[in-house]
Amino acid sequence: MNKKRTLIGICIVIALVCLLLTEAVAQDVRKIAVLPFEIHSRANEAQIREAIEKGLTAELLKSKNIQVLDKSVVDAETRGGKLNETQAISAGRAHAADLIVMGSVTELGELISIDAKVVDVKKGQTIPGIFAQGRGLKNIDAILAQLKREILVRAFVDQRIAGVEIKGNVKIEAAAISQVLKSAKGGLYSEPDVTADIRAIYKMGYFDDARADMADTPEGKRITFTVTEKPLISEVSVKGNKAIDIGDIHGVLTTKSRQVVNSEKVNSDIEKIRDLYHAKGYYNAEIATVLEKKGDKEVLVLFNIVENDKTYVKKIDFQGNRTFSDKTLRNIMKTTEWGIFHFFTDSGVLKKDQLKQDIGKLNAFYLNNGFINAQVGEPEITHDKKGIYLKVPVSEGRQFKVGKVQITGDTLKVPHDALLKNLSITKQEYFSREAMIKDIDYLVQMCNDEGFAYADVLFQTAPQEKSQTVDVSYQIKKGNEVHFNRVLITGNTKTRDKVIRRQLSVVEGDLYSKRALKRSYNALSGLRYFEEVDFQTEKGASENQTDVMIRVKEKQTGIFSVGAGYSAIDNAVVTASISQQNLFGRGQTLTLKASIGGSTQHYDLSFIEPWLFDIPLWSKFDIWNYSRTYDTYTLDSNGAGIVLGYGLWDYVTGYLGYRFSNDDVTEVQTNASTYIKRQEGVTTTSGPTATLIRSTLNDAMFPSTGSKNSVSVTYTGGIFGGNTTFTKVNANSSWYFPLPFDTVLGIYGKGGYLTSNDEKDVPVYERYIVGGMSTLRGQRDIGPRDPVTGDILGGLTWMGFTGELILPLIRDAGMKWVLFYDTANAWESGYHLDDLRQTAGVGIRWYSPIGPLRLEYGFVLDRKENESAGRFEFTLGMAF
Repeated sequence: MNKKRTLIGICIVIALVCLLLTEAVAQDVRKIAVLPFEIHSRANEAQIREAIEKGLTAELLKSKNIQVLDKSVVDAETRGGKLNETQAISAGRAHAADLIVMGSVTELGELISIDAKVVDVKKGQTIPGIFAQGRGLKNIDAILAQLKREILVRAFVDQRIAGVEIKGNVKIEAAAISQVLKSAKGGLYSEPDVTADIRAIYKMGYFDDARADMADTPEGKRITFTVTEKPLISEVSVKGNKAIDIGDIHGVLTTKSRQVVNSEKVNSDIEKIRDLYHAKGYYNAEIATVLEKKGDKEVLVLFNIVENDKTYVKKIDFQGNRTFSDKTLRNIMKTTEWGIFHFFTDSGVLKKDQLKQDIGKLNAFYLNNGFINAQVGEPEITHDKKGIYLKVPVSEGRQFKVGKVQITGDTLKVPHDALLKNLSITKQEYFSREAMIKDIDYLVQMCNDEGFAYADVLFQTAPQEKSQTVDVSYQIKKGNEVHFNRVLITGNTKTRDKVIRRQLSVVEGDLYSKRALKRSYNALSGLRYFEEVDFQTEKGASENQTDVMIRVKEKQTGIFSVGAGYSAIDNAVVTASISQQNLFGRGQTLTLKASIGGSTQHYDLSFIEPWLFDIPLWSKFDIWNYSRTYDTYTLDSNGAGIVLGYGLWDYVTGYLGYRFSNDDVTEVQTNASTYIKRQEGVTTTSGPTATLIRSTLNDAMFPSTGSKNSVSVTYTGGIFGGNTTFTKVNANSSWYFPLPFDTVLGIYGKGGYLTSNDEKDVPVYERYIVGGMSTLRGQRDIGPRDPVTGDILGGLTWMGFTGELILPLIRDAGMKWVLFYDTANAWESGYHLDDLRQTAGVGIRWYSPIGPLRLEYGFVLDRKENESAGRFEFTLGMAF
């Protein structure tokens, strides 16, 4: 019974408390009646009236503790008429309203102005002069928000903010804090705003503590924010870093000395340091911060790093792939698993930016193989002390073949049927986005080459689910014919304008041609005078004109090169040359070469003028001195020559040269070959050389596509004088094929034929001897020998073939490695494919900061008695 009474008592107490709280809340609620406003507008009276009635009520209700008298009650009191202030007060008291809002709206053009007054029902007083204005009905909500703010501030003086004060701040200015506060002098006090203000102060990151105190004054609420600042950073220090330079770490830090400690910045900096270590493969690196007090108000921020061992990608797995194996997909990625050459390459290093690109490449691979709905998702990355593990999700979908292909739209000189036959997509079994993009480029180029510079080709694909095919349609929009207007060249601080312009196939006034632009670009790049060549086209003075903007960046064109090699005769050989390939910016080349070995000395001075007499007539003038001591004789040669070259057709150049030399065979040993003995003394060689070269290489030094083919014929004696008479024919053919993953396949063939024009012997020094960097790497002095003395005489015929696979070694450094196979030989007569000597090997090629470098080793595959197993070949160039 007592328990029951106690329970009833508790319930009564709770009810009384709730009643009192409700009453207190009710006392805080202010009831406002909004009377109809007078509208002064010629065109928008109804719209403005509706906006005022609904909008002002909605704005007032957004404020806490505001209640708006229902419109039906107001309408019953006004009965469509207008109340004066006395009537308004009477009506307000009848409905327990605290305030009555009334006024007028005036529209003048776009300007809308509202004049309002507030009647305090309890006090029986009117607060006039409340005003708000703005432009246009579209801004009426903003105008009413302004009006509401003025009403509440003027009416509720006790809720007005009389002032805002900030205390406790030392280093952070009060103005900076005030900028983040909602509460401001003259505004309306709001507890939610004050709470938000405290959060905003904390969010600044400069304070350990913040609180707000309120005081009531006759003018309204006075708010005081008291803050406690965080300590100042005296120094930022990093400890434990070895793999990453201290400067690189400080370069990413946003935490600086003489700043206030900001935990968000510190945490962000930890992640930035972690990213640096991840980029280097240190996925197990640990980064922590320590704050060491330095006096009462300063601290030292220490980033403490434990690097741990470098981690590599140990495994890349794919989940969901059915058509293509993991190995096939891994080979598409630049991100690779750890390999034995990881010290020299990037194998196994995880770079997230690169991984993102790899995912894009994988998606493209599927799309280019008919999987139009395939999705390769974000990899799951896990790591432990042993390494990093990637799991790549794959959703293949169905494979679609190529369906119907058509070309529509504008016609060109080449009919659509002929264009259709050249499309890549028609040669594909399965749909390929890459082939489709190539086709768009091809069709645009066909338009461009007919003068339609701004042609566009639209495409549509229509998958056929039942047949699992994709229909492709190309629509040609060729636009108007365009002519080249101006050709502007910038950036050539050394090279003269005419040297650049003479390489251009683009001529001002000619019909626009994309092919001409491409050939011009390749021609300028092929000069090797510039680090950068950039072509841009811009619309000219009219729609049917275009300007060509050519920007170049000069590079060092002087080359100092040194090389080293080895031969059985010379032992060590040192070569050096100094060359200026753009003399005085005129495009001329001046070169001095020297080669000095144990038995050889060779000096050569040459001058090249590519545009003799300002016409495209290439010319070369050179003089030389050559001396070589053989086992059984010595050769001294002095001579001079001239060569002229002229472009005959696209990519084809013809050369005609003449040389004259005095050749002295001396110090012939008694045990020398009789062939050599017969040539003792001074002879003169005089005669022309005709050469034909066709080259489509994309780069003269490290080509990746194209070919270069040449044939030359030298004739001496006869009408040209001299006492040596022979005919010499040489042929060379080089072909380059780009393969996936930046790999290049090179196939080369060389050969020569030499015969006497009379009964005299062909000079021994003109005969073919095989071996060395350019013919048979790893071998020396291969060719016919005197059967009695063993002297190397060389052959009258020779042939050689080479296959090379050039692969990227360190991409960022431009370093490549090469696998090669050489086969060659020289004979007294004929060509004997069953008697070709063979070598194979590996090497490194690098366009280093000091010039092109080649280091290669050739293994002899058909080693004979007394032959070495192989040899190194080495050359190095230096630019200046």
